[in-house]
Amino acid sequence: MHFSGYSGYALRPWLLTPFNNPVADVGQYYNKMQMSTRSIIERCNGVLKMRYRCLLKHRFLHYHPEKCTKIINACTVLHNICITNNVPLPVEEEPIDIDMGIIQQQGGPIIDQRFAGNDLVQGRQVRSIVANYLQRNRLHL
Repeated sequence: MHFSGYSGYALRPWLLTPFNNPVADVGQYYNKMQMSTRSIIERCNGVLKMRYRCLLKHRFLHYHPEKCTKIINACTVLHNICITNNVPLPVEEEPIDIDMGIIQQQGGPIIDQRFAGNDLVQGRQVRSIVANYLQRNRLHL
């Protein structure tokens, strides 16, 4: 399993970030697909946060990650039940902050190479494999 992160995160074998200023078509296509995927995920998270305000940034879950995962999964299942039964999203009485915790950064991330170690090397290899796979199986949209 791989997670999709923005360029502010350090590249890791399990956390794939965009290429910094890709020149080759394979890197540009990977970045386009990665950005599209992240956008869809952010919109889904935003809808969940509108329905279940316990997921909002300022009401973050003070639980162990395994318990948070169960709560988020339960919210997702309940949301799908609401969709099936045509239950509308709640009307906002006050504006809510559906910030996904994503901060866009100009340029690339600042990574101290001394501490990046093997994870960075493996992350580059995994990202390259994924990018080449996407390029070979490219959808012409």
